[in-house]
Amino acid sequence: MEQSAKTTVKFHVRCETQRGERLALVGDAEALGAWDPARGIPLWTNSKKYPRWSCSVTLPCNTWINYKYCIVDYGDDFDVAMSAGGESLEDGQKEAQFFSEDPHPPRFVRWEDFEANRRLKTSGVFMRVDDRKFDELFNEMNEARIRVDYGHVFSRLEAPSSSQASSSSTSSPSSRGLPSKLLIVLYRLPVIAKRTSNGWSFKWDDDALYLTSVGLRDGLQGKIRFYWIGILNCEDDIPEDEEEGVTQTLMDRFSCIPVFVPKATLTKFYQGFCKGVLWPLFHMIIQVTDDGGRTKQFDRSLWHVYCLVNRKFADVVVGVYHESDLIWIHDYHLMVLPSQLRRKLSGAKIGFYLHIPWPSSEIYRSLPVRDELLRGLLSASLLGFHLFDYARHFLSACTRLLNLEHESRRGSLGVEYGGRHVMIRVSHIGIDPKRFQEYQKKPEVVSKTEELKQKFKDKIVLGAIDDLDVVKGISLKLTAFDFLLANYPSYRNRIVLNQVAIPKTSRVKENVRNEIRSLVDQINERYGSQSYLPVMYFEREISFDERVAMYSRADAFFLTPIRDGLNLVPYEYIVSASEGKGQLILSEFTGCSRALSGAVRVNPWNIEEVASVIDRVMQLDQNEISRKLHADYKYVTAHSTMEWAESFLADLERASEPVNRVTKLGLGFGVGFRLLEFEGFRHLSTDMVLHKFQKSQRRLLLLDYDGTLTRSGNHSNRMAHAWATPTSAVMNNLAALSQDTRNIVFIMSGRRKDVLEQTFEQHPRVALAAEHGFHYRWSRDQPWQVMYPDADLSWLEVAHEIMVSYTERTDGSFIEEKTAGLVWHFVDADPEFGSWQAKEMHDHLESVLSSFGVQVITGNGWVQVRLKDVNKGAMVKRILDELSSNTPDFVFCCGDDRTDEDMFAFLETTFEASEHHDGIFTCTVGAKPSNARYYLRDNDEVADLLAALASTRNRMGAPRSYTVNDFHFSREDKSISFEKSF
Repeated sequence: MEQSAKTTVKFHVRCETQRGERLALVGDAEALGAWDPARGIPLWTNSKKYPRWSCSVTLPCNTWINYKYCIVDYGDDFDVAMSAGGESLEDGQKEAQFFSEDPHPPRFVRWEDFEANRRLKTSGVFMRVDDRKFDELFNEMNEARIRVDYGHVFSRLEAPSSSQASSSSTSSPSSRGLPSKLLIVLYRLPVIAKRTSNGWSFKWDDDALYLTSVGLRDGLQGKIRFYWIGILNCEDDIPEDEEEGVTQTLMDRFSCIPVFVPKATLTKFYQGFCKGVLWPLFHMIIQVTDDGGRTKQFDRSLWHVYCLVNRKFADVVVGVYHESDLIWIHDYHLMVLPSQLRRKLSGAKIGFYLHIPWPSSEIYRSLPVRDELLRGLLSASLLGFHLFDYARHFLSACTRLLNLEHESRRGSLGVEYGGRHVMIRVSHIGIDPKRFQEYQKKPEVVSKTEELKQKFKDKIVLGAIDDLDVVKGISLKLTAFDFLLANYPSYRNRIVLNQVAIPKTSRVKENVRNEIRSLVDQINERYGSQSYLPVMYFEREISFDERVAMYSRADAFFLTPIRDGLNLVPYEYIVSASEGKGQLILSEFTGCSRALSGAVRVNPWNIEEVASVIDRVMQLDQNEISRKLHADYKYVTAHSTMEWAESFLADLERASEPVNRVTKLGLGFGVGFRLLEFEGFRHLSTDMVLHKFQKSQRRLLLLDYDGTLTRSGNHSNRMAHAWATPTSAVMNNLAALSQDTRNIVFIMSGRRKDVLEQTFEQHPRVALAAEHGFHYRWSRDQPWQVMYPDADLSWLEVAHEIMVSYTERTDGSFIEEKTAGLVWHFVDADPEFGSWQAKEMHDHLESVLSSFGVQVITGNGWVQVRLKDVNKGAMVKRILDELSSNTPDFVFCCGDDRTDEDMFAFLETTFEASEHHDGIFTCTVGAKPSNARYYLRDNDEVADLLAALASTRNRMGAPRSYTVNDFHFSREDKSISFEKSF
């Protein structure tokens, strides 16, 4: 888009105002008043929409804008009802003139109550920005607040009215309650485009999406509105000035929406990363060296191109999406697209179906961007795989690389990720049987079939159609066929292998091609004659007519891939085979081999077995052949493309993606960005904490130690546990806070007291609670106290013996011994085996120690046994009881794991009805389900917040980035004593 292009942005925000007050939008752009409230853009509302305010303004496209809202007073003559007339104004320029033209400009009241500015990068033709609430800063990197439109071409894709939706849902009972619109997103559109002398010509590509696009089109027609989104299949770049016309034509004639990407970028994307990196790895082929014999290096620039193309897809999808639409993404080309969509469409139901295998976790972990791809997929609502093996490998990768656990709910697999339940579905894609049956009757197909019958008269024909790719195992097939002719001489001059190898430009390796050709020549020279060639080898594309004719003539089909995902050739052969034929010899690594009960499965690497199976299949009587064909035919026709699609979409419709009253949390950047959603849970604003901190008189800071004040690092868990200490900056800030007589700083840790004593030896005023409060002291000068001096600890020896037995059998695990508890750590163990052992140990300990007053807890990489009544919640109660005469009016409580949830829950319950409730900040580290009301992303943000609190006496609290100094305000710093009487 050109630099001179403009973007119309409509802003929305919620704010309750007094009579005479209204909101204004002010920013650094000239159109926003250049930080002068008197020249800002007024926002409009009315009695029905209040307290929701909005305004529209035209801004330069592709530009970062800094802005903020402020309240202005227009006098008693203005109220909400008077504002209604402005709602119809969409022209930002007219609204911008509102203040400047009035002879009595409004009086400035105040800015939003935080220091940072709101930020926005304009893009597209129209943007809709929802800034939620006045005084609350929404994360600028979380683009879920933004909707972008990319042009009037898509203006007809409006959300249906309620009446339309209702009629649509009732008109077709077979639609299973599908929504009004489906967006099918795939790498390449099922349309072929060619430039002619008269412009562009378009036609359906019936072979797109592995021959299933026709079945999808026919099956979905009349049941749901659907649109295809993808790259246009054409040889030439489409000039920018022709893009809109091409898009319009594709929309009108094909319901297709193109994504325009330059050819040079597509080459790097498709042949460079998709076929050069992902394809071999996902087929479990690790390329250690390149063609020159040098160690192969991962090309990060190709990864950036992959993310860029996925981002272009995301822009188009967001531009046409409306609430309640379903999004269905296909295949490995777009594996990070779900995460990019989740950023902007937080509540969207996104399905993803992988058409290739998923490799074992040991192979997958060799990919440098392994975590990014997993997180990208886990942003979907529903993930589909062909086989359980592939789903199992995926779940294993989630466990081993992201430490996620999976579960089965009423027969449905799922993964809990970021507070969301991601469904896992196993279902093999089908074909469109009707299409093959119709083609068999076409004169062209009948004629080709007769030609093949004459050509192979009195011959047994083994058919095979494969891509010219090493994973298809064509060389193994030829070797087994050679062995058959050598050791079963009765088949010479009687059997023919009719092999078609379809060359794919991006995947053809010369050494693979040469090996196949050499084997073909070798077999034909050894066993052939002028009238007989054992192997008929064709290395070219094959038309649909030729394909159906070949199926009709073949006595059996013979496929030996060494790794296969989507392979529909066996299905196609079953519905096309002539009477008395239809036998299948399939590699056990073929994706659909387990679904077809009549197929004979072989290990393609076992040459002798393959040859023996061919001989055995050829000896079957006609009754057995017919029975097998009938069983497989019944299965294939019952599991068509449309049945597969409807079933998948029905599951997607049932998927849960909460959007009401939730906070959307955007974590990371680019593909690492994750969007999480939790009710009543939001990021902790430093400005908000500082505001309450400065106004408070009695402050209590409750800080977890491991994972909150410390970071584990990249070394093993055992070393990390021993070495982890807060940084010098954190320690200095804790010291500064503890020196302020208004503050009490309490370290709430599960560590032993000797560890805490050594760490905080130089900070006498920092209070310590060790072993979750079993030992605690108020300062270095005070003695350690014990929460329960007479506690029965005789169970420790029994629990220790049980843990030792599991430690001996679990490499990488170790025991941490405490005065009143034991912790078994297994983070360094094999993730799956460690998890199994932990579950077994948990049950074992509970059963043996049931008569003792202890609690067994399993956390992230650990199992702990402790006294039932000793926890951080009980310790917080002890602290507040001893401070009962001086109840704090500010509490900041921060922790990162399950043991901290007790103190979060206690504080929220205790202060729920208190007058100081708005001064209580319970905060977890990392966005995850929690009893806390707030979160900080990591311990770096914890450190930053502590630094801000420690330096608060030097801060004036004035808003930064403003040029109108008259509107700055400062907060008073009141020195009030909160020193505990010891």
